[in-house]
Parts: sequence; structure tokens; C-alpha cells
Amino acid sequence: MKINRRTFLKSSGLLTGLALTSKSSLLKALTLENGSFKVIKGNIGIFTERGGTIGLFVNDDSVITIDSQFPETAKNFVEHLKSKTNRKIDYLFNTHHHGDHTSGNKFLSSYANEIVANENCVRLQKIRINSEDSFPASKTFSDEMEINLGKEKIKAYHFGKAHTGGDAVYHFVNHNVVHFGDLVFNGLYPFVNLEDEADFEGWIKYLETCYNKFDSETTFIFGHSTDPNKLTGDRENLIVMRDYLSSLLDFVKKNKSEGKTKVEITSVSEIPNTPKRIEAWEGALKINIEQAYDYLNR
Repeated sequence: MKINRRTFLKSSGLLTGLALTSKSSLLKALTLENGSFKVIKGNIGIFTERGGTIGLFVNDDSVITIDSQFPETAKNFVEHLKSKTNRKIDYLFNTHHHGDHTSGNKFLSSYANEIVANENCVRLQKIRINSEDSFPASKTFSDEMEINLGKEKIKAYHFGKAHTGGDAVYHFVNHNVVHFGDLVFNGLYPFVNLEDEADFEGWIKYLETCYNKFDSETTFIFGHSTDPNKLTGDRENLIVMRDYLSSLLDFVKKNKSEGKTKVEITSVSEIPNTPKRIEAWEGALKINIEQAYDYLNR
């Protein structure tokens, strides 16, 4: 499904914090609608309906949820959760402030003991999401945090600005599974907005840091992909994403140095020497190029 440029411009503010609603055409285009739960490894699974992928860990002594989608999809998620456990959610973690990952916080707060996020995620959520339903995390961390969960341990990391200014990744140490939020758009052109403190070079460095921190056996959960079977992957997916961002920046730099205008640069249909990506909305590549151009002009 694609949406047109006009609809994107109207809807993009929703993603970046301006009154997110479940009716956003952009969000529907970006996400996979099947309202299903899938076990990916041991006690860890993912829930997909609309919005960024929800991660779930359930065992007999703890329940962890990562990201919350929207109020109505969070309700469906809770029904899935109730079929697996009678426990409350011990911790709900947010990967970043975008509303397709946090709009369900308020609903899930009735089922969760605590909501946790990077301090910059909370700051941006308060600034960028103009909604009475915004429900930021009550507990924050700066660079990293560790929580012992009995039979599992979760480590949270923030390695600087990337997709947004407040991206965090969450590592289930014993399962060796990382919820990676929107740091990888698997097979899709990514959503990039400098007003959310997106940083191309920071994003590239973040991906390289995570590639080196985790190993070849690590399973990564991605926020968005081209189909439900590609919402998980390995660390090689991080390199593919890094290479796209690097090629995008190099392409724009080269064309700027040749004196081409933004309009001329954005007229292309693909970035040279990169695997073809899917436009989840009309003009996605053009917007990537425009954001890279503006980033290099700062």
C-alpha cells in the first residue's frame, strides 16, 4: 500500500509527535496488520497489528513488554497476554518517542508496574507529541541500565542520536535477543525527520556500535519490515541498513559538490549501488534525500 505525497505531508507530523491517531494513512502504510503473536525464541515473542512491533517476554517470575502501538491495538495485545499469563507487566519499555510505539502507553499503564525509556525519548515525547493521551515513561536512564528479572536479565542501551534523539535498544541477555526499535527498517525506506533529532552520521555509528557489541547468534527485533517474516533478523541486517544510510549521504554529498539543486538530486528513482527498497508511502525515497540534503546543510 502506498499513500500520496500530500497525504504523507499531512500525516508525517503524526509520526513525529503531532496528535498521533490510529487513522493515519502513513502509519497504516508503514505497518503490518495481522493482530497476531509469534514466538521467536524461548520465552520471547512479538505482537504485530498496527504500529511498531511489540516485543514480549513472559515466564513464571516476570513479564516484559517493549513498545505499545496504539490504545486499540494495545487492548488486543492485552487479550493475547492474558492467554499466556495472569501476571501484570513488570516493565513496559519504549524504544523511542514516535506515537506508533508509545500511544498505547496510557492504556497499558493499568497493566504495567512501571514504564521505562531513555531520558531523551521522554523529553521528545513531551515536546513532539501534542496529545492529552501522551503518557511518557516514569523511569528513565541516560546511557545504559540493567534490570535483573530472576531467570533473565535485560540491558538497556542508548548510543546517541540516530533515528531519533532518544533511541534505545533492549537486550534480553540469556535469550540473546535485542529489540531494536526503528533503527532498522528492514527492506523499507526509513522514516527520517530532523525535527525528531534524527542524525544520519549518528545513526551509522549507532548501527556499527551495535554490530560490534552483539554477536552472530543475536536475534534482532525490528520495528517495521516489508512482511511479518522479516520483523526479525541478525546483525548483518544492521550492516545493510548502515550501508544504505552511508550510500544515501555519499550520493547527496557528491551531487551537492557538482552544484546540483535539491530538486535535481531528488529526481532519482533509487540510490546507486544499494539494494532496492520498498516505498511504504509515495515519495519515501525523495523525503530521505531531502532530509539528507538538509542534514548536510546544517
